[in-house]
Amino acid sequence: MFTYYSVARASTAIGVSPIIKEIVQKQAHSTRLTLKEVILMGMLAIDKLDDQSRQELADQVHQMQVNGEI
Repeated sequence: MFTYYSVARASTAIGVSPIIKEIVQKQAHSTRLTLKEVILMGMLAIDKLDDQSRQELADQVHQMQVNGEI
């Protein structure tokens, strides 16, 4: 019997945007973390923001999406 392991590609794990993929890969390389760990680190950092800061960040990211930057 064979055991198969599937490894999610970075583009699958973090979305299809090559810009986002590049940012996460650079962060992973500079911190020696895995892509999954970098994504989790970002999620934990967002949780530490107060409501106003979280909304400001969400607005900024949404505007980047509208502008086609990501």
